[in-house]
Amino acid sequence: DEIAAPAPFHYAAAGHEEDALPALRAETWRAMEDALEQGLTRAIGVSNFSVRHLQALKQTARVWPPAVNQVELNPYYQQRELQAYCAEEGIVLQAYASLGGQDASKATTASLGGPLLEAPPVAAAAEAHGATAAQVLLRWALQKRIIVIPKANREARATENTRLFHFSLSEPEMAAIDSLDRGEAGRTCWRNDPLRMLQFE
Repeated sequence: DEIAAPAPFHYAAAGHEEDALPALRAETWRAMEDALEQGLTRAIGVSNFSVRHLQALKQTARVWPPAVNQVELNPYYQQRELQAYCAEEGIVLQAYASLGGQDASKATTASLGGPLLEAPPVAAAAEAHGATAAQVLLRWALQKRIIVIPKANREARATENTRLFHFSLSEPEMAAIDSLDRGEAGRTCWRNDPLRMLQFE
C-alpha cells in the first residue's frame, strides 16, 4: 500500500494530454470567469489545486483569488505550505476527509499511528470537552479557519457534526493535534488513483 510513482497519464482524451494540463486549467478558469462576469454564478473556485497549480493559474487569471480550494486536509495530512499560500492569497480552504481518508489499508493506517479518530491527542481533547473525536477534529479545522464538509450517513451523526461551538481547543491541545502531521505519507484519499500525487505541471 506504499505510494508509488504515478502511473502513465491515461484518463485524458486526445488533446488533453499531460503536458496540456496547465493550458486546460487556464482555459477552464476563463470559462468560469466568463460565467461569473455574466452573473451566472456568485463565486468560482478550484479543487485539489497545489501551490504550484495556483501560482500558474494566477499568471493568466482575470479573476483572482479563487473563492475556495477544496482539498484533502486533516491532522495526518495538513498541507501546511498550501495553508500558508491560501491564507496569503485570500483563498478559503475547504477540507474533505476531515476525519481521515478511507482509501488506506490497515497497514498504512497502522503506520500513521492508527485511525485518526483514535489518535491520543484527539481522544484526550474529546474527553476533556465532553465531545466526540469527530467533533474535536472538525473543531481543530475550524480554529484554523478551514471549512469542513464531513460526510454522515445518519441524521444523528450529521447533527453531531454541527455541534462544534460549545467548546474551544486550547493552544496545547491544538499543538498536540498539529503534531500528528505525517506530511505526504498522511495522504489517504485517492491512493489507488494514478493521478493522486498531482506532481505533473
